[in-house]
Amino acid sequence: MSDTLPGIPGTALQPLILASASPRRRHWLEAMRIPFELQAPQVDESPLLDEEPMELVLRLAELKAEVIARRNPGRWVLAADTTVAVDHHTLNKPVDVEDAVRMLTLIQGRAHQVHTGLCLQRDAQVHSFVDTAQVHFRPLSEAQIRWYVGTHEPMDKAGAYAIQGIGALFIEAVEGSFSTVMGLPVERMGALFGHLGLLKPWVGFPL
Repeated sequence: MSDTLPGIPGTALQPLILASASPRRRHWLEAMRIPFELQAPQVDESPLLDEEPMELVLRLAELKAEVIARRNPGRWVLAADTTVAVDHHTLNKPVDVEDAVRMLTLIQGRAHQVHTGLCLQRDAQVHSFVDTAQVHFRPLSEAQIRWYVGTHEPMDKAGAYAIQGIGALFIEAVEGSFSTVMGLPVERMGALFGHLGLLKPWVGFPL
C-alpha cells in the first residue's frame, strides 16, 4: 500500500484530517487539491502566563493535532494556529468592536509580525514548526479604522484584519509568506509533506 495521500494516481492513504474550522485553511488545501476532512477540536486557546506569541501558536497547533490524532489512530492530522504580535503583545481575535479598534490603532502605520504554528501528526509521529511573516500597515485615521470595523470583517480575525479581504487595502508590504498571514504556511507545509513522502510527485523534497 502506498503511503501517500489519495487524489494522486497510485496513492492509498485515507484523506488528511484538518483540525480546524478556518475557511482560509480549507481554501488552501482545496486549492492544492489535497483531499481532507474536517474535525475541529475544542481546546482552550487562552495564552499561558508570560507566553510569547511564537510559543503560543506552536503549543496550540500541537494541542489541536494531539486532540484529533488521539481520536483517529493511524490517520494524519494537520492543525495550525495564527496570531499577530507587536512589541511582544499577542493580538488574537477581538472580543468586541472596541477591542478591534484598539488592535488596529496599535498596528496602523507600522510593521507587525504574524506567527503561524503548524503541526502534522500521526500517532506518535509529530512534526511541527512556526513560520513568521512581517506585515507593514499603512497609516490609518480613526474614521478609517471605525469604518473598517463596521464592515464586521475584523471580528473573527487575529489582529482584527483579513489580508485576503478588505484589509488588503491597508497593507503596504509583506515580508515572508502571504499564506502564513492567511493562517497556513503552505510553502513549508508542502516541503514537509514532500519530505515525509505524502505527496508522490514530491517524495524526497528537501525541507
